[in-house]
Amino acid sequence: MRSRFFFFIFLFICSLFAAEAIILPKISENVKKEGKLIYNKDCYACHRWTRDFAGPRMDENIQKYVDQKEELVRYLMNPTPKQPEKYPPMTLEPLSQQDAQVISSWLFYLLDNPKDPERPR
Repeated sequence: MRSRFFFFIFLFICSLFAAEAIILPKISENVKKEGKLIYNKDCYACHRWTRDFAGPRMDENIQKYVDQKEELVRYLMNPTPKQPEKYPPMTLEPLSQQDAQVISSWLFYLLDNPKDPERPR
């Protein structure tokens, strides 16, 4: 009985230090619409989908996160310069977790669906 108590205390303490899991929403018409709105408001001024502009091309940016999708969400919630020698510092205000999840889901969708007519140019 006593060992069980300590086991549960151990699990509780471990859970305090566990990283929060970030789950991207499933793509839907609403996610597409919201993702595009966020992109147009916060990203399009500097990022184009298939060419460098004031910032690096978005398709290549997103490709870097394919195997670590949660990291893109974390980055958008706390953006820091990635290529300061090549591009001016990003002026993006940190996104809320919900907005970061929505735009990430939409961007990964676009990476898999490059002919989507709503894809930025």
